[in-house]
Amino acid sequence: MVALAQLPAQGMGYRRVMHCDLDCFFAAVEELDDPALAGKPVIVGGDPEGRGVVATANYAARRYGVHSAMAAVVARRLCPQAVFLRPRFARYRELSQRVMALVREYAAVCQQVSVDEAYAELPPGLPGCRRAEEIARELKARVRTETGLVISVGVGRNKLIAKLASDLSKPDGCLVVRPGAETAFLRPLPVGRLPGVGPHTQQRLARDGITTVADLVARGPGELQRLYAHSGAWLWRMANGLDDRPVEGEHGPPKSISRERTYERDIASAERAEDEIRRLAERVARDAEDDHMLARTVTLKVKWYDFTLTTRQGPLPALTRDGGAIVAAALALFRTHIAPQLAPDHALRLLGVGLSALQPEGGALTVRGGYVQLRLFDAAACVA
Repeated sequence: MVALAQLPAQGMGYRRVMHCDLDCFFAAVEELDDPALAGKPVIVGGDPEGRGVVATANYAARRYGVHSAMAAVVARRLCPQAVFLRPRFARYRELSQRVMALVREYAAVCQQVSVDEAYAELPPGLPGCRRAEEIARELKARVRTETGLVISVGVGRNKLIAKLASDLSKPDGCLVVRPGAETAFLRPLPVGRLPGVGPHTQQRLARDGITTVADLVARGPGELQRLYAHSGAWLWRMANGLDDRPVEGEHGPPKSISRERTYERDIASAERAEDEIRRLAERVARDAEDDHMLARTVTLKVKWYDFTLTTRQGPLPALTRDGGAIVAAALALFRTHIAPQLAPDHALRLLGVGLSALQPEGGALTVRGGYVQLRLFDAAACVA
């Protein structure tokens, strides 16, 4: 499917953002490597006989109601004839790197946001420059020819419009929303198409008679703010296609490091939960060491038996990657916030430990026993 918004570009040097999203990526890689899967429902994810979840389902499986993050046992019930496959992340990373290298050839700045999705800031639209549709079509053709995969592409004046365009053009789509066409593009859309507007928000909006983007615009910023407080201003901006977020380059350090695990059987024992937290904390400490990063904050994540999610965050005693300090901080969060709620009928199905407020090792910083230490004159300069 290829579509092009018809309103002409206005002015010179307008911004052009391209959003690129590989279609059903994990499942598409499996079909690429095993042609016998063509035409069959394919589900990549956890064990359907256990506690796993769906990572990706191809369109043949989606027709039965299967979707990402669904429990694998539910997916098996909806589509018993599906082929269930465990993820092969090394293979996915390999093909992702090849695709993203192609995207970067067209981008002034590229921001990869997941293994199968990226934003690209194209050179500004000027008289005589290559048309965005031409670039998008060429990229799509090259991805198919050079990797065998299918990518959907959307282009607009900002990230919001570009992502909506690629989402609406799937599968195998290309949609360019020209400057000046944003209103015609946005207003017919149901509010659920806007990023961050989930089922709960949709229900609340529907109770107030708001079901489309046009309904949001008609209410005006004042009424939306009165009805939804700070969310009202955010809804107003999205409804009018306003988004000034930059496409950020990829040369900075990671913002967080985390590990988590879903268990075959729920954990009701505090002792067993603490053993698992120790393992996860030690793994993130090793990851931080491998990445040459130090952290100020530790996060504990738990998912209860009923899929309710709880996260708790606390400071580390110093900027560190020391495994003992990370284990101690994670256990302190568990003992304070989670253990008192743990019971045979209120058990855990997932545990996770993360590090954030990261800082690269080096520069004015040196490490002693896993902790950061400022040099004497650098410390004096900080005090002054």
